[in-house]
Amino acid sequence: MNLFLLSLLGVIWGTSFLFIKIIVNEVPPLTLVAGRTGFAALILWGIIVLQKIPLPKDRKVWYAFAIVGIFNGALPYTLISWGEQFIPSGWASLLQATTPIFTILAAHFMTLDDRITGKKAFGVILGFTGVGLLMLPEIQVGNLGPAWGMLAIVGSSISYALASIFARKRLQGQPPMLSTAGQLTFGFAYILPLSIIFDRPFLLTPSTNVWLSWAALTLFGTVIAYNIYYTLLERTNATFTVSVTYIVPIFGSILGALILHENLNPIIIVSLLCILIGVLLVKVKDKQRFLKPATKIHSST
Repeated sequence: MNLFLLSLLGVIWGTSFLFIKIIVNEVPPLTLVAGRTGFAALILWGIIVLQKIPLPKDRKVWYAFAIVGIFNGALPYTLISWGEQFIPSGWASLLQATTPIFTILAAHFMTLDDRITGKKAFGVILGFTGVGLLMLPEIQVGNLGPAWGMLAIVGSSISYALASIFARKRLQGQPPMLSTAGQLTFGFAYILPLSIIFDRPFLLTPSTNVWLSWAALTLFGTVIAYNIYYTLLERTNATFTVSVTYIVPIFGSILGALILHENLNPIIIVSLLCILIGVLLVKVKDKQRFLKPATKIHSST
């Protein structure tokens, strides 16, 4: 059952990149993110009320929600949505898999208990090689649109990495559902004014296909996915659960090729392998830390 849930989570998060690609064809990134975070937060707060989860009384927790709302919500969601205007959804899912690589880099400089070893350093280099394999061909031919799009996705991975380190320090022991609702609420508060000013969403007329993709991204890619993720954490451990990192880009690339007819050439496959092996190497020594119970906010699309 746990393996089924893990596979389902990988499919859902892999499909999220597909939904985003469909939506940004008609809806600007800021408005997409505002709708996603706003409705997802509303659903989660409803669940919190029904489950009678107590709200934190310490202001520092709410300040932490506000900061995580930027780096684990508003900023990476916007960067991913903006980036997917220029690159295939499969590429986005592949580049997003670099988050653990940036996490280990950030942890090396920001924490005392997570240092880079020789094996991890090789994993980092291998991961960056995978990113370079995707970017260099576009740069060499002067196709800067996709290059900027890929940099935006990489930027989202860096943002998720910083959020993970911060949340590990400041949100330890908080109910996962509450942490997610808190970050999405603040993310919505940041993005909504920008959406109104720059996108003028009240003038948009999205198609039915876009509305359905938007709803699926919010319900499945955000609300249900987080619930599956935290269910797996409770049933197994973080070592098992974070292995979803390997599943998401595989499904993301395959679904993009099958449904949106995106190109899946040998360079992309080699890039995928470099990134996934790199992620595996930076995670090898983390097993004992992952086995310790902790509240962790996972990066998602």
